[in-house]
Amino acid sequence: MSKSNRRSFLKTLTATAGVSAIGLQGAHAGTPTPCEGQVDRRKLGRTGASVSILGLGLGSAFRGNFDDTSPEETAANVSRYLNRALDLGVNYWDTARVYGNSEELIGPVVEKRRKEIFLVSKSRDRTYDGFMRDLEKSLKLLKTDYLDVYKIHWLDPETDTDMDAIGKGAARAAMKAREEGIIKNFGISGHSGPDILMDAMKRWNPDTVLTIFPATRPAEGRYEDELLPLAVEKDIGVIAMKTVKQGIQADLKGSDLIRYALSLKGVHTAIVGYDTIEHLNMNAVMASNFSPLPKDQMAAIHQRAASVLAGIPAPWERPGYGDCDGRWT
Repeated sequence: MSKSNRRSFLKTLTATAGVSAIGLQGAHAGTPTPCEGQVDRRKLGRTGASVSILGLGLGSAFRGNFDDTSPEETAANVSRYLNRALDLGVNYWDTARVYGNSEELIGPVVEKRRKEIFLVSKSRDRTYDGFMRDLEKSLKLLKTDYLDVYKIHWLDPETDTDMDAIGKGAARAAMKAREEGIIKNFGISGHSGPDILMDAMKRWNPDTVLTIFPATRPAEGRYEDELLPLAVEKDIGVIAMKTVKQGIQADLKGSDLIRYALSLKGVHTAIVGYDTIEHLNMNAVMASNFSPLPKDQMAAIHQRAASVLAGIPAPWERPGYGDCDGRWT
């Protein structure tokens, strides 16, 4: 993020602090249904949970807002940002063990407003013991005794060549943690092709799947045409990601790209990382009283995105990309 954008973000946070404080008076009472003016909610598949259709991505875009601030400023601004999201009704929060200090940053707000948050984190470890260790660290840093979803993070056909071993390792650990109530639901994530995700869905029957639904319809549309129907059939909660990221390379409206994903049958929420508070506010308006796009408008958005981005690989398709903190590795 540029310094000018960061200053704008922090300035807006300060301006909205009073609004957030007003919202906190009623918010701490905790209610699972959104108030008027907040973002819409959908039931997240078989989890039965009511989640905001706009989710909060807490990777690099979020963390980058606080790179140049002191610890005291960071804590204050993180609190204002996250409380603002909750006051807008954004209750689906997505983080991961490998997102740098993300879990540590959000922990204090989680501790205060835990009942209002559908809290998700992830582990890249594929072994039983390693997955359990990551889960223990996540719980400690997030200042909670349970997670709504804990995911096997970034299934990749190039590195995850032994699915049987993962089934006996991380997947078994996740199911054990779910059985014991440490996690409410078990999930998977990935953006390196639909085949490995569909294989995992058939093998382990996870409660949720997080994957890509950009308007360019990658993999010849198979995320939409094959993975989504399988998820609907198995009543798996579906979370869209990477809806906007490729669009920053072209003259594409971010809110249209998010609306495209949210209009797909079977998608329950879309997570977005924000570099300015204005983007959070604008997308919250878009996600309030939401109506799915007509098929012709979805087709037009797809055609525009596919045309503008033809021949330009998405960031996650380029060699060397790693989904650790959402940056290059």
